[in-house]
Amino acid sequence: MSRMRGLAAILGVAVLMVVVAACGSGTEPASAKDEASTTGTTSTDVDAEPRKSAEDPAGIEALQIDGVWVFQHQPEFAMNALHGGTPEIVDGCLVIDNTIVVWHVDRIDEAAGAISAVKSGESPRLLIGGGGISLDEGARPDQIPAVITGRCPTSAVWFGAP
Repeated sequence: MSRMRGLAAILGVAVLMVVVAACGSGTEPASAKDEASTTGTTSTDVDAEPRKSAEDPAGIEALQIDGVWVFQHQPEFAMNALHGGTPEIVDGCLVIDNTIVVWHVDRIDEAAGAISAVKSGESPRLLIGGGGISLDEGARPDQIPAVITGRCPTSAVWFGAP
């Protein structure tokens, strides 16, 4: 399993490097950051629609669901590794096994379900297909998208597949 995670991390880094190269440096201009911090809204109703915030150049969008930060994307391709764990809300962010998940847009309802479960005291075990990067496995801090690190401290990101 460690070898699969290592391979997934390498593939994730390679994919992220291609995305960053295609989209620019991955850093937002100050005006975009300011706009994101002033236009992001929060939701307090469990059944409310996700609230959108600024999208980054790699296509990752920050959302708040019931006041919890989650991230979504719609990549043109996906990796086939698995990430699993119990969801938690840490510093206002949905985390699974100490990892921020960038959910595929077709599966964002699973993030909402995980938030609802955590808030009701449940501890479901989730398995999410995709691939990821981790500082512990050789990724550089600047490879973790700023749209994520600006809201949620993390050393690992998992990019979910459909």
